[in-house]
Amino acid sequence: MAEKDIREKVLMSHADVFADCVNTLAYKGRRRLTEENLQPAPTESFYQGKEKMRSQFCDKSFYRMAGGVIKAQYIIGNETKLKRWQVVRKASYQGGAYRDQLGSAKPMYPVIGMVLDWTRKTSRIPLSLRRLLEEEGALQDELELTDDVQLAVYHMRNLPSEVRERFVSDLGFVADYLNTGSFEGRGSQRIVHLKELCEMMEALTGDSRFTEKIGMLLRKREKGDEVHMCEYIDMLEARGERRGIIIGRREGEKRGEKRGEKRGKKRGLKIGVKRGEKRLADLINLLLKEKKYDEIEAVSTDDKKRQELYHTYGIL
Repeated sequence: MAEKDIREKVLMSHADVFADCVNTLAYKGRRRLTEENLQPAPTESFYQGKEKMRSQFCDKSFYRMAGGVIKAQYIIGNETKLKRWQVVRKASYQGGAYRDQLGSAKPMYPVIGMVLDWTRKTSRIPLSLRRLLEEEGALQDELELTDDVQLAVYHMRNLPSEVRERFVSDLGFVADYLNTGSFEGRGSQRIVHLKELCEMMEALTGDSRFTEKIGMLLRKREKGDEVHMCEYIDMLEARGERRGIIIGRREGEKRGEKRGEKRGKKRGLKIGVKRGEKRLADLINLLLKEKKYDEIEAVSTDDKKRQELYHTYGIL
């Protein structure tokens, strides 16, 4: 899980991707941050525990710079399981960043935090500190005296098309695939962070196809050639087609052996292989047309899923 968590976050370490994420989600497409005006900020801060000083880590953080001076700090948290007290974690991170500014002769700067949720569902967690405290039973007159903290959560698997269209970095590939199951809308877009993108896609989907061709694509880039998403799509489709053929043969042999027990194994095997391959070939072709690559992978190991899809598409 630790390795998976890291692979999900490496792509966000690049300044161009980080800037694109903030610009798209927080600034609604306005190019407020750029790769050039960002500088990595510490992800570790310290606080006084009950008995000793303790440290805490956020996921990714960058300073926005101007003339060599820090103007703002941005913190992004990546979550695969949001907790009810997520807003308290945000307050803690921001508090640590503001604490670091105390005693400095330099001007204070704002600290902005946001959370990316990579799960398949929206969340009903409290989006403000006051709301959390209210749910915990705090008195209303005391809540009115409590400084509030707002939590901004963006559900990456539930982004409308008008939001996804704003992405200009490799993060757009991730957002499109998680929401539509396809990269088609970005076929001509150049992939900048090839290895990080492929590994993040595998970590988020569990699909090893995304990393199988990294070596080939990296060798092409080493020769000075750009890699565009259309080439990546072609490789994924070719892999899916080959997988479909193998699945068809295996299913056909299985069905043929069963029939062979009654009609004669040799004749049954021949009939079963032919019929099984045709059924699966028809299914694979339909799934390829609809760009449902995850479904193609699923039918290789899940007989129940395969039969379900046969019924869905009316393949007898």
